[in-house]
Amino acid sequence: MAVEDLFATAPKPVVEYFDRRPSKPSFRWDEVAPREHALGFTVARTAGFDVLDDIRAATRKAVVDRIPFAQFRDELMPVLKAKGWWGEKKVIDPRTGEIAKVQLGSLRRLDLIYDANIRSAEAAGDWSRIQRVKDALPYLEYLTSTSERKRPLHLSWVGTTLPVDDAWWSTHYPPNGWRCKCRVRSRAMPREGAQLDRPALNLRPWENGTTGERRLVPAGIDPGWDNNPGKVREQMASRRLVDRLDRMGSEARRAAVEMLRRDPVFAYVTENGARFDHRRRLDPEQAGAGRLRWPVAVLPDPLASQLGTTTRTVALSVADAAKIGVKHREIGPEFWAALQQGLDRPEAVARGDKLRVVFRIDGKPHIVVLKRTSAEEVLLNSAHRIEEWQADKLRGEEAAGGA
Repeated sequence: MAVEDLFATAPKPVVEYFDRRPSKPSFRWDEVAPREHALGFTVARTAGFDVLDDIRAATRKAVVDRIPFAQFRDELMPVLKAKGWWGEKKVIDPRTGEIAKVQLGSLRRLDLIYDANIRSAEAAGDWSRIQRVKDALPYLEYLTSTSERKRPLHLSWVGTTLPVDDAWWSTHYPPNGWRCKCRVRSRAMPREGAQLDRPALNLRPWENGTTGERRLVPAGIDPGWDNNPGKVREQMASRRLVDRLDRMGSEARRAAVEMLRRDPVFAYVTENGARFDHRRRLDPEQAGAGRLRWPVAVLPDPLASQLGTTTRTVALSVADAAKIGVKHREIGPEFWAALQQGLDRPEAVARGDKLRVVFRIDGKPHIVVLKRTSAEEVLLNSAHRIEEWQADKLRGEEAAGGA
């Protein structure tokens, strides 16, 4: 859908996609992991300047009210100039403490911010519609870009027609890069002559020069754009659920998590209904499904204190559930039913980069590993049965740590 053809007001899925991305100031674009750009609103060179909220408010207005770029530019530019965030300036790099000459605000950067946010939000909204009508229109066809200069690899994908739920759309659902204007079309069946085979990914290694993150990115897709905004919106819904649980009182939170354990999504995650293959965890096609998570327990105050976190919700991702299912087949419904009591009354707790919690189920020692993420989540990273000597060792580590 072309930006100039949008309706007067954005639909709810478009607005939700934008609103569920919290603001995060940054100095360099790549100091935020590419996949986190899909989960948060950030603009490079805003760290140290009081402008990110202004940019976010103006961008939200552009997304929700679908105002043209000229209006977005004319309303935002005076604010940024008044706060000194415009043109080339010498500033202190917060990572190194050194003075660097950088480009702050410019017409080109405003155009890029506008275009990227409009297209990503619209893509998320379109995905919601695609999911609603996929019973009648179960295929998607990749369409050519409306740009004058078309990327060769993007052109090679034109005509590719695959089922809506094919994993290829996890990485190649457009936009697939800065200023990419590729589109998709829903179809009841492939048209004659359509390309029905999934194009090769041609994965290439990419390293983030700031964070050191290393991963594989499909050829032809800019790092940070190898995700499906609509699926990201679904992931953000899970995160929003955790945020709501954290705002509840203790008793209400426990009752809510207990109810959520009876939700079909709980079984979908713990039993790996997404069929995530942990052995292919570096495959970008797996990324979207692996990041879906669901609350599985309440984190007691003593454990939260040891992890140094304010959240009281323990979540499990599809990726971690798949890893547990492959490596530790003894973990089943009985474990999940006993998890909360085990966290409330642990036999031993050993601290490190992660928290290892030992408790017993039917007299047999089990361990869960909890980790706190950079996004202030607490994830159940691993769970398995251990031997008595291992439980003794962890009790010893706990005693030594408290000595």
